[in-house]
Amino acid sequence: MSQIFISYSRKDIGFVRKLAGDLEKAGYDVWWDLTDLRGGDDWPRVIPAAIAASQAMIIVLSPNSAVSDWVEKEYTQALSLRKKIIPIMLKRSSVPFALNTINYVDFTSDDYVGSFNHLLTALGYTGDPPVVVPTATLAMLLRKYAVPIAIGILILLAVLARFAFTPPPPATTTSTPAVLPTTPFVTFTDPATVSPTISSTVTLTPTLTETSTPGPTFTSSPTRETFPTLRFCVNSPYAHSINVRSGPGTIYAPLGEPLLVDECLNFSARNEEGTWLQIASNQPRPALEQYVGGWIFRELLGPIDPTDLRAVTLTPTPTPSDTPTITPTFTRTATPVPSDTPTITPTFTHTPTDTPVPPDTETPTPTPTETPTPP
Repeated sequence: MSQIFISYSRKDIGFVRKLAGDLEKAGYDVWWDLTDLRGGDDWPRVIPAAIAASQAMIIVLSPNSAVSDWVEKEYTQALSLRKKIIPIMLKRSSVPFALNTINYVDFTSDDYVGSFNHLLTALGYTGDPPVVVPTATLAMLLRKYAVPIAIGILILLAVLARFAFTPPPPATTTSTPAVLPTTPFVTFTDPATVSPTISSTVTLTPTLTETSTPGPTFTSSPTRETFPTLRFCVNSPYAHSINVRSGPGTIYAPLGEPLLVDECLNFSARNEEGTWLQIASNQPRPALEQYVGGWIFRELLGPIDPTDLRAVTLTPTPTPSDTPTITPTFTRTATPVPSDTPTITPTFTHTPTDTPVPPDTETPTPTPTETPTPP
């Protein structure tokens, strides 16, 4: 079976991947740069040689291919070699002047299978058409699930209206009984009584702790607080895959498998110079989750403006170290020490007693006595 060359814009790669697979089911040898260009190939020489070796060229017309210089170079080369050219209209756009005399196959409708059969007819296919799976477009899904979606929306609105217009329950008040202050009972002791107080002494107990060695991490710049998530597509005419780095530079190790060119990802941050962009956590396809947190060189994303992304800077992050350090721990030990300030607790005691008074006593008066005189 003959070889077919597909000329397209990398932004339409999803449709081209399915189209190439269906043409191969029909037995055609399909040449398109994503699968037939390898690393190290001299693509300005390989692509013209592939056009010359092909019997027909399919040109995917869309607003993206209308402004692609490479698509124009490829169909110009095919016209100069008088190759059979079949344009297909993927999305409504202007037809290039050099191709306006050639009828195109319309792929803008929802009938992918019918359009594919028309393409086989234009290629001169005579066998039984292969079984292909139609593409599910947004319009087809809306027509299929319009009634369930409408019912779900009505139920959701009814639930929201019920909660929105339900009055709040009345506030309840509780009374707290008043607590009267109580007067503490005070006692006084003898002034001579001295109560010992407890004083603390400090003892030093060394303990071993691990220190940390700073390493790089990413922190948000405080200059801008909220930033949107932007989507950019990888655009490199020199290779069909690139490396996603674990940090903003080629010194960092690759993250995940090599990323194919023309993949579109969501980005959430950039470095301060704006030369590297960080991949966000919310990606359009599960296969792209392996690149979350990775970094891509800005020039591999084409002419973009990443200034709305938040800027991140490198700051040290503590990592465990094996070098122990001694950190003193203070333990307090209670030691009784007499206080210089006595605690006086006088006790008032009133006991009435009767003290006996001695009665008045008579003092004896000496009586004169006669002393005999000797004869």
